[in-house]
Amino acid sequence: MKNLALSIAIVSCLFFAQSCSNESQKQLENSIALQPNDSLFHVNEGGYNFNIILPKDMMIDNVPSISVNSATGELNLHLGNQFWIVASLEKADIASIKAELNEDMLFTSRIVEESNNSIMYQRILPDGTEYDYSFKCSNEVGGKPYFFRTCEEGEFNMENVGRMKQAISTVHTSV
Repeated sequence: MKNLALSIAIVSCLFFAQSCSNESQKQLENSIALQPNDSLFHVNEGGYNFNIILPKDMMIDNVPSISVNSATGELNLHLGNQFWIVASLEKADIASIKAELNEDMLFTSRIVEESNNSIMYQRILPDGTEYDYSFKCSNEVGGKPYFFRTCEEGEFNMENVGRMKQAISTVHTSV
């Protein structure tokens, strides 16, 4: 009789644990609600493992390209000509990022938006010509430090960078 009671208690605990896990997943999905123009995309390559919400309208015309640079270890998430995010498994702080921007020999940078873990800035040529916009963000995802940025090879306007910034803000691990 004791064994039957113990077995029922164990099975009940397992059901309870499973329902809590399902509830946690539902809470995560509700907190990161997909909008009509969103597509949930899973990245699992070269040590990178996270989910990101990408703009569905861009995915209609372009297939997301994911590659890991074997020399640098950086992950490239490329979606057409106007969406190119680079991720690395490292921790960075805003003060270091700003110092790096100030040391740039070609561009002057004008900060457009700044938070405690991210910075959006405009690059300006020496003659005063406004060149493009960029974004950099340091974040922790699933217990790992990540550094996200727009690719320096691209030339992005403020709207493009805003879309990449929005996508980066949705990065999460699955529960």
